[in-house]
Amino acid sequence: MGKILRVDLSSGMIRKEELNAKSIKKFIGGYGTAGEILYKEVLPEVKPFDPQNLLIFSTGPVTGTQSPAASRYTVVAKSPQTGYFGDANGGGFFGPTIKFAGYDMIIISGRAEKPVYLWINEDEIEILDASHLWGKDARETDRIIRQDHGEKNTKVATIGLAGENLVKFACITNDNAERFAGRCGLGAVMGSKKLKAVAINGEKKVPVADEDSLREYVRKLLSRWKENELSQNFSKYGTPGDFASVYELGDVPIHNWSKGILNGYENLCMPGGYEKIFSGKRACYSCPIGCRRVVKVTSGPYKIDGEVEGPEYETVAVFGANCGITDIEAIAKINDLCNVLGLDTISTGSVIAWAMECYERGLITKKDVGDVKLMFGNAEAAIEMLRKISLREGIGNILAEGVRGASKVLGGEEFAIHVKGIEIAMHSPLAAQGAGLHYATANTGGRHTEGLPSFWEWFGGPPELGIKPMDRFSTEGKAEVVIKRQNYVAGFSAMGFCQFMEIGWFTVADNLNLFKHVTGISMDVDEFMKVGERIFNLKRIFNLKHGCLPSEDTLPTRLLREPLKQGPVANVVVKLDEMLSEYYRLRGWDAQTGMPKAEKLSELELSEL
Repeated sequence: MGKILRVDLSSGMIRKEELNAKSIKKFIGGYGTAGEILYKEVLPEVKPFDPQNLLIFSTGPVTGTQSPAASRYTVVAKSPQTGYFGDANGGGFFGPTIKFAGYDMIIISGRAEKPVYLWINEDEIEILDASHLWGKDARETDRIIRQDHGEKNTKVATIGLAGENLVKFACITNDNAERFAGRCGLGAVMGSKKLKAVAINGEKKVPVADEDSLREYVRKLLSRWKENELSQNFSKYGTPGDFASVYELGDVPIHNWSKGILNGYENLCMPGGYEKIFSGKRACYSCPIGCRRVVKVTSGPYKIDGEVEGPEYETVAVFGANCGITDIEAIAKINDLCNVLGLDTISTGSVIAWAMECYERGLITKKDVGDVKLMFGNAEAAIEMLRKISLREGIGNILAEGVRGASKVLGGEEFAIHVKGIEIAMHSPLAAQGAGLHYATANTGGRHTEGLPSFWEWFGGPPELGIKPMDRFSTEGKAEVVIKRQNYVAGFSAMGFCQFMEIGWFTVADNLNLFKHVTGISMDVDEFMKVGERIFNLKRIFNLKHGCLPSEDTLPTRLLREPLKQGPVANVVVKLDEMLSEYYRLRGWDAQTGMPKAEKLSELELSEL
């Protein structure tokens, strides 16, 4: 669209800027172009909750076009969980609507004196009073704003109580609290600015270089998708359909990563116990897959009003296996509460699992939680902790800091499972050695969406990148595959694609052909991977500049030195030391400082950094 919208909440300033052509050539879009702005404008002395921190809603070039699954947007800010680079990627219809309103990026700075929300109706832009919305949950806020503006296609990104109360792992929700920019605590950054919501309406068309060629290529891709068994199964079962297979690989953390077997895990599988709540599926903008699960619980203690978005794999794994809860109706209720409260389910479930272990070890006592029996498997206890965390009430005020912050207060640092302050996602590095190297080196901490290589290790990856199935317990060749995966995901995400596009039917060539039809720019595989490498290194340099040390490229003690006694990955630990030095060497980073070397920066056209 060629436009950036800047809004300063302190002064009320609203202005439009041209999108920088040099920047989009180097960084494509999404957290690439947004990351460059964050690097240049947020100085190391700026704290995550300072008004000078930026909150950037960014899109990629394919977002809002007819490319399949071109729905994604990325929020970028300095993370309150890590103090380093933070980004969170969301789907649904909010991202495309940013483009339909005429913008590629919205940059928000400052802090309002009282709660506000931002209303964008193409060229009509206002900062409006949100006092009547402060204290309401995310779904109710979304409904009221859409009702007030009466615009049929209005989409809203908002925070819940967790964001208002600066819970370090609060998320940003959009599209009726059904889609989420989930990780890195960027909902808390939004809350720190007293910004309750961003509401957008627009009817502009996203221009593309060759609309006819794009339409024809999409038609061919959709035909291929219909014929691919793997992609059809994913469409049928969504991410919960992965639970049984990855459980059998030992990929699912259990009881705060302390056990290898979960009795009753079948209740969480799809097909299996998940069908008890399943009622249908939905799709994001321009997506043929429709992986989103719709669920309902019509009676009992976990009754939910109406049909809502159901728990994805990560939520089933974290509240199910990691918290020891095997009642799928309870998990559906917990998931919906996280949605309306605006809580990242991965971090929230991980914090509660850690607290459950603290309770069973005596680090948290009845004095802290009253009559709540905060034990593994107790769904009612988990629900009560959600309330306490979102309100920062009692023990919830400590847990709202995340496992790193809470463990510094209560003890239990040795079993606080995080990297750089971000709770690790629900794919165990014991099941694929490269996953451990990825988590340790990921710029945004324990994230799987920044380049987790497990599936490439198990099944192979894109033929254009030469990725073949590997011995998952070996460290040989893992540094190279991790780097390729991280670079690939960085470029892929910057374009605005959903990562689920690559399941079964989508190749690197398809990615680059769609990009060409949209932008008119030809890019070969090597150039594409170089862009991804450039973005990854940009985020790395931001972290180092803001105080991140190479010593933080590590994993929790439990994963390095405490093998499980049972299950598919019994007696396995992550052999990080066997991979890390090779990773640094292949990255072109200094072995002592972790800094990209001068020749690497020159190669990536980042010498000015």
